[in-house]
Formats: sequence, structure tokens, C-alpha cells
Amino acid sequence: MIFGDLSAYVFVDGQELPEYAAVVSSTSTENRITCWIASEEGKKFGVRWMNAAKQSCGIQTAVSVDGVRCARQTVRPSWVGIKECTYWGSDSVTRDFMFSKLELTDDDSMLGDPSSNDIGQIVLKVATGEYTKTQVVKHGISKNHTLRVQESKVHERSKKACAHRVVFGDEVPRQVNYRSGRPTSRTVFKPDNRPTTVFVFKYTRLDILQAMGIAPSTSDSSSREEANDDDDEIEIIDGPYAPSSLPLPLKDVKPRIQHLEMELQHLRTQLASSEDRKLSRVNLKCGVSRRQQTTMEVLDLTED
Repeated sequence: MIFGDLSAYVFVDGQELPEYAAVVSSTSTENRITCWIASEEGKKFGVRWMNAAKQSCGIQTAVSVDGVRCARQTVRPSWVGIKECTYWGSDSVTRDFMFSKLELTDDDSMLGDPSSNDIGQIVLKVATGEYTKTQVVKHGISKNHTLRVQESKVHERSKKACAHRVVFGDEVPRQVNYRSGRPTSRTVFKPDNRPTTVFVFKYTRLDILQAMGIAPSTSDSSSREEANDDDDEIEIIDGPYAPSSLPLPLKDVKPRIQHLEMELQHLRTQLASSEDRKLSRVNLKCGVSRRQQTTMEVLDLTED
């Protein structure tokens, strides 16, 4: 999903997941972009986000899965680039994100449990504000501690459209990059009064999305592809190359390229199901079609 200079998506095995039924809502304090994605049980995933243009302020993002706040990233003013989050972590360990089956129950004592309200949502919140760095000295070694979250069953009437939840993989020790008694930098971020941008990815099984009419059914996609194999026509129009006339400072060229590459990847993902289509007709327009049969004229150059 894209909003202004910011974009975000969920990826599995390095590939962006297709997004369905995206909706944008805005208030004076928040811009919220919501879509659906198809989850697959047992698959690890990550959230990738990008800032495509230099900002005069710092940016801080927070990733939450099923209501569990997992990671925070802060970047300086003028930063342009891509960052990703694939795990829940502490100073000493990390645990990967993974889709898993949602366990349901008919126990009415679980009905209305507030801990289940956010199950089925991956949220990336982006705020702007003042960014500063200070030097601090850490004494002693960070204590190892585990990351635990309660993964209880959910009442069957609470999450009718939700078949999956996020679980966290095995704990992996984290490399400590500082030494006791030596100064290290600490980032301080103070949010400003500009609206936050919130990307919300609702997830469930693909067949449920298809049954809800949110994602196209496999049979419908196949039928459309077969029809397009017969009817699609690509026209290539010859003409002089006209470079873009939009004024773009040289320092913003690379960020713009990165932003366009992300949009291109997004479009390629949406069209992944039709990549193998054969194009039936290609017309080249330049006065006459190049596919028209050429008539050859033979000149007699012999002398009488």
C-alpha cells in the first residue's frame, strides 16, 4: 500500500503478498490505509516499509501483530530508504513472525475476551517528530530474558472470518553490539502534531477471502486469462522519445527510482497470476501496421 511518500507491504519468502479491497480513511490526526492479504499456515512473514523522499523531521515506526507491539524503528530527518521487520525482539533474543491456525472454542466464558480483538491484523504505525541522539554509558551486561505471549483459544463467534493468528518462532540469541562502560548513542524521538499514517493488513485464508468476494476466485481468474489470451491486444506506437518534463532535483532522483521500483513490484505481484499469458496479437502503429504483408517490387535493371 502507498500513501504519499510512504509505502508498506507484507512479504513471504521475499515476495510481496497481493493486497485486496484497500480503503483509505483520514481524520485530522490520522491517515489509515486498510487492506486484506491472504495468509498461509506455517509461513514466516515480515513487514517492509519505505520512505521515498527526504523529510524535514524524523520518522518513527511501530509494528504490531495481533495487538502485540513487536518493534520500533526510528530514522533521522532526510533519511530515504527501505526497512523491514521480521521478528519480535528484546536486547537478548528474537522470535520470528509466523502465521498459524487459530484455535477456536465454544466456551462462552471466552466470549468478549478483549485480548482477541486485534487477532487477524498486522499494523504499521508511522509518526513524524523531533529526532535527537544522545550519548549514554551502559554498565553491566544486559540480562537475558524470554519473550512470552499468551496464545489462548478464541470464541468461535468472535472471529468468524479469521482462520489464522500470528505465533512467534523459537527464540534466537541476539548479538550484543556494545560493551559495558563504553559510551553508546541513544535515539530520542518526540512526536509532533502532524497526522500519523497507519497501514493495517487484515489477514485470513485465501479461500475465505474468495468466499467473501474480496479476492477473485481461482476459476474466475483462469476464465479471464483464457479469454484474454484470445482478446488481448497490445499496441506499440512508434514515435519520438519524450523524457519527463517534471522538475526533479538530482538529490531526489535515487529515492524516486526506489519508490517507482516498489510500485512496479507491487503491480507485478498483482499480475503474477497472468504472467504466463500468451499475447495473441501485437499491432505496431506507424502509419501502417508492420504485420501487414509486404509487397515486393522487382526492378529490371538490364539494358534493352
